Amino acid sequence: MTHRPAGQRPFVWALAALTTVGYGALYYAQPLLALATEHERGWTRAQTNFAFTLALLVTAFTAPAVGRALDARGGRSLLSLGALCAAAAFTLLALTASYPLFVLGWLLAGAAMALTFYEAAFTVLGQQVQGEARTRATLTITLVAGLASTMFVPLTTALLGAWGLQGTLLGLATGLMLVAGLTWAALPPRPARPPAGAPPASFRPDPSFRRLTLAFTLARVVTVGVGLQLAPLLLASGYSAALAAGLTGLLGLAALPGRVAFVPLLTRLGALRLTTGLFMQLAAGTALLLWPQHPPVLVLGIVAFGLASGALTLARAELLARGYPAAVFGAANGRMARPVNLAQALTPFGVGLLLTWTGAYSVSLCLLTALGVAAGLTLLDPAFPRPRCGPGRAVREVRRNEREGAP
Repeated sequence: MTHRPAGQRPFVWALAALTTVGYGALYYAQPLLALATEHERGWTRAQTNFAFTLALLVTAFTAPAVGRALDARGGRSLLSLGALCAAAAFTLLALTASYPLFVLGWLLAGAAMALTFYEAAFTVLGQQVQGEARTRATLTITLVAGLASTMFVPLTTALLGAWGLQGTLLGLATGLMLVAGLTWAALPPRPARPPAGAPPASFRPDPSFRRLTLAFTLARVVTVGVGLQLAPLLLASGYSAALAAGLTGLLGLAALPGRVAFVPLLTRLGALRLTTGLFMQLAAGTALLLWPQHPPVLVLGIVAFGLASGALTLARAELLARGYPAAVFGAANGRMARPVNLAQALTPFGVGLLLTWTGAYSVSLCLLTALGVAAGLTLLDPAFPRPRCGPGRAVREVRRNEREGAP
């Protein structure tokens, strides 16, 4: 089932291009596009944020169905369709000044996110390669896509200055159509199939899977909550706008070496132990942000948080790939993605409400620290290694593979 490395390159780089453009256009460019839309059409921040929140909810609720469809059909047509849906959404946003159609455009963009973000790409990757080759390919994809904000924030800013809102949306739509063609050309038409006579695989969530899902959902609340509050916290603490922006950028920049370090640490520590440590590091980094008046402590917290956040992207894919057969990876990944993406959609509202009630960032940071610790403790529970029998025996398989030295 593992292809030769030379044959993987177009396939892996196509997935890297798809996720980079998908995240860049559909996620990281959104605040700039929303601001330009508000200025041009006279809408409020509540209106543009409402549409984007609906898009994230669509992504969350469609994730299980997308995962099952990828298991059955493979990714060539579906991922290409996702990029085309994103292009159609941006074209609609460019050509209409109607708010209901604006909302419809972002609903379509939400469906596109489910087909162009990491969950879909990792499912397709797991259908074609396994073991160390899959781990290295996952690292390649996340390192490239990790630069999406670095590339698309200045690109979108430049396009808005040169072409205006409509031209920028149409330009991004063109880029998405190009990546749709690249995806169609590079991806295999069907997923790799198990040998003839092998029993059909099925997916049933078990206690292990539910604990993994809970842990990664709590971690997503922490990463989104800290990401939203860091810049306002620094500004409220007396940092200049330029320094606050630089330190906020350091949070994302630190994710890249975190992903690079994940592979050698995986060999030394094993997937489950490493993931537990990353959750605890995420909590520790959040706790250090409670002292913004001490720059060395603050920078240490930002770097620790960024390293852990970046590595957790690979940890989630690694645990699922080691615990579930490739034939049902999409179903497992999609089922996990629903609560994780719901957390991403709803955390901004919850964090904002908490700040309104308390008037202090320290309260939400303490809560986020506790949630990070809870995520780590979820994997330390004594009952966790003993799920009931069935194909969803994630932790038992992970521990057995690590004892046997499997990659």
